[in-house]
Amino acid sequence: MSPYGQNMNEVRIVSASQNKEEVELQARIDDEWLVLVVPNGGYILGLILQACNLVQAGTSQREPLYSSVQFLGTSFVGSCTIHIKRIKTGRSYCNLTATLSQKGQVNLHAQLIYGRLEIAKHPLGPFAASANHLTLAHPSGLSRRCPISIHPSKCTTTPFTRPYTFKKRLIQAIDPYYTSKMEELVGDVHAENVDLGGSGFVWGAWYEMVDEEEVLSYSLVSFLADVSPLLLPDSLASKREAPYWVPTLAMSIDFKHHIPTPSELANLPGVAPRTIGVLYTSKYLIDGRHDVVAEIWTAPSPIVRGGDTLDENWRERMFCIAVATQSAMSVPASMNSKHEKKGQVGPKL
Repeated sequence: MSPYGQNMNEVRIVSASQNKEEVELQARIDDEWLVLVVPNGGYILGLILQACNLVQAGTSQREPLYSSVQFLGTSFVGSCTIHIKRIKTGRSYCNLTATLSQKGQVNLHAQLIYGRLEIAKHPLGPFAASANHLTLAHPSGLSRRCPISIHPSKCTTTPFTRPYTFKKRLIQAIDPYYTSKMEELVGDVHAENVDLGGSGFVWGAWYEMVDEEEVLSYSLVSFLADVSPLLLPDSLASKREAPYWVPTLAMSIDFKHHIPTPSELANLPGVAPRTIGVLYTSKYLIDGRHDVVAEIWTAPSPIVRGGDTLDENWRERMFCIAVATQSAMSVPASMNSKHEKKGQVGPKL
């Protein structure tokens, strides 16, 4: 049961062709990062990102800009093999493919784009527009602000209700604005109080890694982007007759800004090192399959503490780290539990 960062650091290169055009790596899927008995999908993608970061280290394209993954089979606790192949390397971008396999079966196939990400400029004040690149940022009314309604220092922690094995490693503080809004919409059968086109499910919260040695990273953001709620208001979720599991079919992450290193955070006052804001939205739920979009934001302080001198414009100074999109299923929890025998390989669904 390893801490997240420690587990990621276990990923190592086993063999590589000339110039690392094709690389084989070894990693270990830890039993700390499961949903019931199956590894969290964002955690598995985090292993892929960690492996690609090792391959791209020392190049001019060393940060993930975009990743897209399809889950072909169910991974299990134990060692795994990651194969990475460079498809094309240009001046600004590098295209990669990656697979993760166990016992000869490929469980995951990913396509990734690597390049360079800039640190968000607007937290440091106004900045001049570039002649070559268009950036939509504050004070424009069209630019996106942090959508979490309550400062993390003013929140109360909320226990996890889903069957996560990593509950002791992560705390959450749910934004009450969205939970109450969803319950109001459930009773509005004539949709009189929604925008044109309807509403959908919306849920927001702050997440914080408990272990002090954890720091924000691209692989950690991948994991946190998939620690999703049930995306159903309590009044609807309670009507289900049996517990259910929400496995991911496919997932993509579009990284928006460079994630500050611990030394860079010293020059970004008001950005917490291991706390993030998440906003989940889902527009469709059809025969159990649904879409999920997760916005991942920096946080102005840790949860519960750090708000002695509250900046009333704190939302303006936060920036979006990434936007993750996934297609997921809602199936009986028994489909998860059937993989309880460690090392059992089966279809994703």
